[in-house]
Amino acid sequence: MNKGFTLIELMTTISVIAIISAVVFADFSGTERRLALKQAAYRVAQDIRETEQMALGGVNANCGGLNFCGFGLEFDPLKDTRSYWLFADCENDCSAGIYKRDSNDTVVKAVLLSKGIEIKTVSPANLNIVFSPPDPVVNINKVAWGTEAEITLKTSKDETRKVRVNSAGRIEVE
Repeated sequence: MNKGFTLIELMTTISVIAIISAVVFADFSGTERRLALKQAAYRVAQDIRETEQMALGGVNANCGGLNFCGFGLEFDPLKDTRSYWLFADCENDCSAGIYKRDSNDTVVKAVLLSKGIEIKTVSPANLNIVFSPPDPVVNINKVAWGTEAEITLKTSKDETRKVRVNSAGRIEVE
């Protein structure tokens, strides 16, 4: 009586395990890439909400004697497809309704997206979202009501996720 496995049985078992492992782990990089895209989209949404909360919370920024207009975010894929900026809008022209990042403003935080993730498009172009206290009023490229912004992020394989924010402050990740 033979009590063991033959070489053929062992090789067959190892081959089956190898094939199953290859099928299970074949798309691991794709899954990792999609997860990084999802995390980046939720991070953008979280940063938009954080900026709104800074304006609601009455956080003050050092504007060096200029008027403090609020806190904002700038997305400009023509300048940089891997970063966006949170800033304190410090200008003498708040009353003129000019809400955008410029040389007078203080950068609160520059955000670098994860490796392999880029800003594909923003709508409207050269997007500035500024929350003006105390309500806060949401200004999307200088328009305070009835508009929506869309930030599209992409992976190196051109998979996309969209983050939308409207002038009422509603944020949606698609």
